[in-house]
Amino acid sequence: MACFSLRNQVFNIEFRDLKGLNYDFDEFDSICDHIMIVHKPTKEVVGTYRLNLSTHFESFYTNQEFSLGQYPTTSATLLELGRACIEKNHRRGIVISLLWKGIAEYMNLSGAQTLFGCSSVKVTEARESALIYTYLKNNQHLNLSYGAKPRASYSVPQLNVWLEYFEKNYHDALNKEAESLIPSLLKSYLKMGAKIIAEPALDEDFNCIDFLTLLQRENLTPLAEKKYGVKPLTI
Repeated sequence: MACFSLRNQVFNIEFRDLKGLNYDFDEFDSICDHIMIVHKPTKEVVGTYRLNLSTHFESFYTNQEFSLGQYPTTSATLLELGRACIEKNHRRGIVISLLWKGIAEYMNLSGAQTLFGCSSVKVTEARESALIYTYLKNNQHLNLSYGAKPRASYSVPQLNVWLEYFEKNYHDALNKEAESLIPSLLKSYLKMGAKIIAEPALDEDFNCIDFLTLLQRENLTPLAEKKYGVKPLTI
């Protein structure tokens, strides 16, 4: 239950300013596997990730916010990553690295070829949403070929207005602002070769926007493969 308590602290109290709950738990948790990072001196869980493997279950949390479109191969084993969070006093590279080592080992054991999920950014305004999206576009982090898109109830109002504005009025200062808004976890995805495959979705329940993030195993950078220990698939 410690990981659900940590999720409550991050998602409910920190993100939503919602007090009075003890745990963050939903219908997907009982069928998912969970990675937990434990701080040895205090025995406290300081990081967690939720993993949903397509060979076990065919319903995904991400599908609530996005129409997922078509992935390159329907037979590939999909691994949905979600509910990632780190306790605020431990948000350093070491905890992210440990989480990714756990994911890499899970990939090795399961044969997962495609990783995907919602990457949350703690902004809700159309301007900031469009600014980050423009940054991702300008830095070749988008791949819109799969046809994925936010569901109508999760669309960001006025997003296109600001996208058109930044198309004509983007400059270095805005680039730096956008980069400062992107959390470390999403930056780690991008460094490993992940792509954003849809416009952002507005998650009003959690006061954030979500980017649909896709990482194909064959697109992992050599550095990521070596650092986290992802083994080649055997046929």
